[in-house]
Amino acid sequence: MPALSRATRRIVVAHLTERGMSPADIAAELHVSGDTVRRDLREGAPPAPAPVPAPAAPPAPGLLLPDSAQLRQDLNVLSAAFKAQPQDAARFAIHQLARHVRARWQAGIDARERQQA
Repeated sequence: MPALSRATRRIVVAHLTERGMSPADIAAELHVSGDTVRRDLREGAPPAPAPVPAPAAPPAPGLLLPDSAQLRQDLNVLSAAFKAQPQDAARFAIHQLARHVRARWQAGIDARERQQA
């Protein structure tokens, strides 16, 4: 049997112990000393690795903005004013501005239609 890394051996020792094997049987199985198995049991299995975070959704087109001190300050003001997370405050501000622009466009269209009538 190839030599196991210390971390892997500690995991195997913990697993075999949970399955009811004695330290002497584990030592014989892994070709290590009984002292090594007892030390591994004292230290326990190493902590599980941190889970890999799910990939974030890709940003909407045009929302990759260069970072600047002014942008951060403005985003902090919006976040504080709306008591929201920065991304929620930015989303709200974009929707409000778009609504205003749509209304202005519609007013311009209506004015042109009135002039043509």
